[in-house]
Amino acid sequence: MKKLEVNHTPDFITAIVIVLALTWIISIFVFCSVFEYAITLILSMALLVFIVMIGFIIDEQKTIVEYDIDKVKWKWFRLEYTADFNNLDSVHYTIIHERTRYGYNRRFEIVFQLTDSTELRLNDRLESNDIDDCINGITDNIRLMQLYRFIENVYPEKCTGFIKNDT
Repeated sequence: MKKLEVNHTPDFITAIVIVLALTWIISIFVFCSVFEYAITLILSMALLVFIVMIGFIIDEQKTIVEYDIDKVKWKWFRLEYTADFNNLDSVHYTIIHERTRYGYNRRFEIVFQLTDSTELRLNDRLESNDIDDCINGITDNIRLMQLYRFIENVYPEKCTGFIKNDT
């Protein structure tokens, strides 16, 4: 099996970050009603530091992708996903542009459409030099593009190429 390491973050992580931010805001009001101002400030700042540390741990967690001619398997923390090529209907890739508070977040994403209508998505962060390479038509330096090219060589009938993302 071939292996590669990507910066994949599952979609539900955004919801977890929003819940943690709301927890921090609610905790300020709870602390204000129970404790004095100085203690409230200390507790809310300690909680904020804890939430930021969790965010860094989640952001730095790498995903190990293993693939061969039968399947693609990737694992993030304890979550494991498998796209078996026998059950694969089609596979395509896209580039996602998301506007964030501090600029743009760009990801390269491979979408595996299985025969039971399930979609599995594997993405990787694109750095600025990767984006420059994409503009110039050089996509072989992108780690997940190497995976897509492998699938394209083994199962060309299942690969549909690039599909524009409307986000």
